[in-house]
Amino acid sequence: MPAHVGAASVRLPVALSEGPGPGRCRLPATASLGSCSGRRNGVARAKPRIDTIARSNDGETGVVMNSDAAIIGAGLVGGSLAAALADRGVAVTLVDARAAAPSAASPRAGGDFDRRVFAIRPAGREFLERCGIWQRIDESRAAPITRMVVTGDDGVSRLVFDAYRSGIAELAVIVEDAALQTAVRHALDERILVRRIDGRRCEALRWSEDAVAVGLDDGRQIDVQLVVGADGPSSRVRELAGISISESPYGHSAVVANFDTTADHGGTAWQWFRPDGVLALLPLPGRRVSMVWSTQQAHADELMALDVGELAERVSRASNAVLGELAATGSAAAFPLRLMKAASVTGTRLALVGDAAHNVHPLAGQGLNLGLADARSLACAIAARGPEEIGSNAVLARYRRSRAEEIMAMQLATDGLHRLFQSSAPGVAWLRNTGLRLTERLSPLKRLLVKQATG
Repeated sequence: MPAHVGAASVRLPVALSEGPGPGRCRLPATASLGSCSGRRNGVARAKPRIDTIARSNDGETGVVMNSDAAIIGAGLVGGSLAAALADRGVAVTLVDARAAAPSAASPRAGGDFDRRVFAIRPAGREFLERCGIWQRIDESRAAPITRMVVTGDDGVSRLVFDAYRSGIAELAVIVEDAALQTAVRHALDERILVRRIDGRRCEALRWSEDAVAVGLDDGRQIDVQLVVGADGPSSRVRELAGISISESPYGHSAVVANFDTTADHGGTAWQWFRPDGVLALLPLPGRRVSMVWSTQQAHADELMALDVGELAERVSRASNAVLGELAATGSAAAFPLRLMKAASVTGTRLALVGDAAHNVHPLAGQGLNLGLADARSLACAIAARGPEEIGSNAVLARYRRSRAEEIMAMQLATDGLHRLFQSSAPGVAWLRNTGLRLTERLSPLKRLLVKQATG
């Protein structure tokens, strides 16, 4: 288990280098963001203004602060971006509407697992490792997916993805939200170039010729070269920037719950396309699984009304008892689903990342992975151009181009699959299930799909 980091512990800027691949960058180990005033451990270190590293949150009205960048939203995407930028010498102010966590303690080993979990693909894991975040996750709270079995709505057609046959260690790793949030917060506590302001909202953005003034709800102001909206699907930053969105509510919700099982999952993730939606059982450590049932709202309401025993029985029947008997470890929760895309992920000295920029259907488990790829790409775009251009059109255009293809492809793929398996038009059922069977027989196509999904 990662050791707790004390308040005196700091992390100095280090190189952000990405492996080759679509939308990824490779930087020399000594590349620097920021004017350098010397080197430490062979890495150029930016000389920050004194007020960019002050840690006081006294809430004094009318105070004007300065930073290179302000990130609004300190969740997994905003927090990892702050770490990546700080490691390149960028002074960051991280603003979050949530109050500061009373404790940064890690989830208790062997305790109940968070109902909300994420499937982190290898590219996302690599980014979190480079940010010093992944190393802080207790491995006993994470479970690798080495195999995935997808079953069509005829109950017979199958598509199986296998990490070993694809030449990789794992397809993804399941990690609970609480463990990730704790790891991000601990990592940020080490970085002297990150100032956190918790429990405050962004209420205004004012642009001048060479800066953006971020107005908080307590009267304080942060003058920055770049503002990043990482504040979720109802982004205030996006609204203030006047960036429109196109959205399509699915009329579905994702019902989530955790279960103990009597059979070992063996690192396999199961997914069933059903007439009432998409049911997935994702491996957790030990004989436990996380259920995600994306279904019509009426059916979601019905599932939420069941007691824990009834829900376990319903899920067991729907999954053909592939993991034996199920026993719920807690109550269920539900999250509404929608397709959303911002008209642009950039504005004047402004960028959107994560759910502030896009939402996708969870059937592929790629929502957070897209957000982490946003953070990685924006950090790379800034590193490639240098600090004097942190909010320039050139940096933002580079970021915008790097994300356009993957976001569009993922939204088209997940939305298309959702609509394909929801359609009751004549011949469509035969088409979708035949497609699964044909893909299963084409090993090169399966390897290509795995490469796209993991990278």
